[in-house]
Amino acid sequence: MNKYKRRISHKEIQDLEYDILREFDKFAKKNGLKYFLSGGSCLGAVRHQDFIPWDDDIDICMLRDDYEKLIKLVKDSRTLEGRPELQFCLPLDDNYVYPFMKIVNRNTIVYEKDLQHRFLLGVWLDIFPMDVWPDDKKELRRIMRKHNFYKTMNKVYVAGNLTTGKKKVLGAIGKTCYRILFPGKDYRYWNKKIVDLVTPCRGTYIGDRIWPVADKEFFSKSVFEKAVYVKFRDREFPIPIGYKEYLTKMYGNYMKLPPEKDRIYHDFEAYIK
Repeated sequence: MNKYKRRISHKEIQDLEYDILREFDKFAKKNGLKYFLSGGSCLGAVRHQDFIPWDDDIDICMLRDDYEKLIKLVKDSRTLEGRPELQFCLPLDDNYVYPFMKIVNRNTIVYEKDLQHRFLLGVWLDIFPMDVWPDDKKELRRIMRKHNFYKTMNKVYVAGNLTTGKKKVLGAIGKTCYRILFPGKDYRYWNKKIVDLVTPCRGTYIGDRIWPVADKEFFSKSVFEKAVYVKFRDREFPIPIGYKEYLTKMYGNYMKLPPEKDRIYHDFEAYIK
């Protein structure tokens, strides 16, 4: 780590992420792209008008048409206009282990726990596509089972720098089994399997089918019909008009602070290059 100047504080991580959000917001408005703050960022905007104090990333989501339009806009340049250090990572990129988009500040480096160093990124903003889920419960369960399996195999492949003795033993066993069962299949193989699970369908509900939160990622289509703007730090940003349904499904009584023991930071270290 000595080639990086210094470790970034939690507040500095939030400030850098907020900078990415502001730049993306300008880009989205310029190009007619619709998006919403999502996950903990939506909750932070509604409950704190800022980040959740112990949160250390920003999540946004886009309906599938806008998500695909964004990919087309950035697949060649890969940067936000005028900010070459803010780079898009797209699904199936080399050395990128996620099946959804991120914007990464390349002037930073983030050491994620239990991840091989060759896959490390900088401070980021996550961008998730929102797709229709099939109404058929049997089909829905089949998709979730496959997704969980592909995601687990991806994690086994990219795992490294394991932090406990137990994890090291399980990691060694897992990688040995992986090499026997899936020779020649790397993270790109599993990411493509995840991406290919998202096929057009008719359904009542919409949600994240790329990186879903178990049984919580199912919302009425009306939730994302349009945006309302709420304060987040010194500006206003879009959240789903049905944010009450969204946040209740994701977090329950979302205006109530969780117990101290559940106020969990992501387990990573960030450094300025």
